[in-house]
Amino acid sequence: MEQIQHNFITVRGLKFHVAELGTGSNVVLFLHGFPEIWYSWRHQMVAIANARFRAIAPDYRSYGLSDMPPEPERTTFSDIVVDLVAILDHIGVNKVFLVAKDFGARPAYLFSVFHPERVSGVITLGVPYIPPEPPKYQQSLPEGFYILRWREPGRAEADFGRFDAKTVVRNIHTLLQK
Repeated sequence: MEQIQHNFITVRGLKFHVAELGTGSNVVLFLHGFPEIWYSWRHQMVAIANARFRAIAPDYRSYGLSDMPPEPERTTFSDIVVDLVAILDHIGVNKVFLVAKDFGARPAYLFSVFHPERVSGVITLGVPYIPPEPPKYQQSLPEGFYILRWREPGRAEADFGRFDAKTVVRNIHTLLQK
């Protein structure tokens, strides 16, 4: 994993952390879930690079080592899609296979709808295709699903606040190691 390159790309006024591996002409863009970062794809990146593909895994705005915008609460899925297009333009990639999980599925679907000419294929894990209509997306999630729970101000803090910061970080780190 030490061969994974870590770059910082400034687009749209923000600095984005982008992990990359491989040099193939076919590119796989990995989109992480929540509350994850590029690191959740590290093993898949190595496998993809060994198969002669180029693997790219950015941290979204406000995630990992990427910058937070001035008003993070105003970030939309459209912002994430436009960020991804800008990152790909910056590094000279015209077409990708999108591989996404969890939270990353929504930007993958939107990317493929609004930029079909840039998509070779889409693979999503953990979230079925849901038409890009906000009410239907919300209605399709099960009651108590964390995405819905944590939209309520203070709810995520309350859920994690039951534990000290060291325990939360250790548990997340342990989950990412598996």
